Amino acid sequence: MSVSVIIPAYNEERYLAKTLEEIKKQNFKDYELIVVCNGCTDKSFDVAKKFTDNVFQLKENNVSKARNLGADNASHGKLIFLDADVLITEGVLERIDNELDNGRFFGTAKGKGKGMKNIFYLGFKNLVNKYMPWSHGIVYCDKKSFLETGGFDENLKHGELREFFRNAKGRYKRINAYVEPSDRRIRKWGLLKASSYWLFRKDKEEYKAVR
Repeated sequence: MSVSVIIPAYNEERYLAKTLEEIKKQNFKDYELIVVCNGCTDKSFDVAKKFTDNVFQLKENNVSKARNLGADNASHGKLIFLDADVLITEGVLERIDNELDNGRFFGTAKGKGKGMKNIFYLGFKNLVNKYMPWSHGIVYCDKKSFLETGGFDENLKHGELREFFRNAKGRYKRINAYVEPSDRRIRKWGLLKASSYWLFRKDKEEYKAVR
């Protein structure tokens, strides 16, 4: 089975092209690329169309609906949900493809980045997600398991990844490969505020986008 890479995008024209370029650079080519623009008022749609014909639009800003729409239109049995500002390194797609050949798994990848605060933050998340789900902006699973969970909860403003992991079928496994999430929240908020937001925010509160 091939891999479907699904990217929700909400006003991500500054980051989306680089994310898509890094995917195209992968030696692994057995994938399809799906971008779902949700609530965009910028040129994210135009950026995405330069890389794939599989670009969809939602009028509202709802990342769960965007991911679910992408999964509904995925042609393949292996799903990767990637944030629009997360860069993948060589081997990520291939490792996920191999894991899903070996059984019903769900999981994420390691994170890396630059800057002392960001390195500390990602290192802490890497320590946690070695043993339990905590995403760096990338989630993978097989499509059958995704459908059995009912997808992402569209009523949550954020925290939909944690909820998905709680309901996910199969066995959790973090792949031994890296992605590089954007450090914009760390740069704008600082380490303490960013960490507190992810640890203690309420899932039904409005998601605080940083642009």
